[in-house]
Amino acid sequence: MISLGNPHHPPLVFLHGFLGSGAGWRDLAAALQDEYFCLLPDLPGHGANRTFAFDAPLDFDAVAGWLAGVLEGLSLTSIHLAGYSLGGRVALHFAVRYPERIRSLTLESANAGIVDEAERALRLAEDTARAAAILRGGMAAFVEEWYEMPLFASLKQRPQTLARLKEAAKANDPAWMAKVIRELSPGAQAPLWDRLPRLTFPVLLIAGEKDEKYIHIVRKMAEAMSLAHARIVANAGHNVHAEEPQVYLSLLREFLRQQP
Repeated sequence: MISLGNPHHPPLVFLHGFLGSGAGWRDLAAALQDEYFCLLPDLPGHGANRTFAFDAPLDFDAVAGWLAGVLEGLSLTSIHLAGYSLGGRVALHFAVRYPERIRSLTLESANAGIVDEAERALRLAEDTARAAAILRGGMAAFVEEWYEMPLFASLKQRPQTLARLKEAAKANDPAWMAKVIRELSPGAQAPLWDRLPRLTFPVLLIAGEKDEKYIHIVRKMAEAMSLAHARIVANAGHNVHAEEPQVYLSLLREFLRQQP
């Protein structure tokens, strides 16, 4: 796991998205390392993280428990936690399960879950088919197809950023990525909307202005939480911190400095 900064400073943990790794946060964390102890773990199955046996179930309770173990190993009782997409869903699940460990929560392009059962089943079927495609065609072909989704259309305006994301994604193990996309699918995740009003720590919710689906989601989430604020970033899509890193950094720094 990558760490930057002084261990005596407030801990700030970044969780990456599907196909990513902790290293993807390095530049942003470097800008914060004088104020925070930044931790950039690889989520299970990603990068070098093989915490779970491949045949063991991989669900959000298990991943939240893994993160709790990481913190216990570092003697960290509470953290600032930031997550993007899949990492945001993991972060929210962790925060709901271990609210006493959260100083603040930042969620970028993250969903509290699919409420409709039929829609959830459809998404699970889609991600099961994607898992099969990874195993059938390999990582390189899957990554190219993945980034053709309308969700990532705005990245085409930043070809260097897109190329860097693709290169990092292709380095992942195909069997593990198939397992992750299937078992940590939004279709396999219990919705957490009813738990949001119980969260009593500060929450920053971020979405890009070109990501209409998540603009709606983060605003709805903000309405459900008394200490949450939604911020919509101009000229960005789903991956705000990669597309507009300085804006993301400014929002995050301002938010964190407001916390005790």
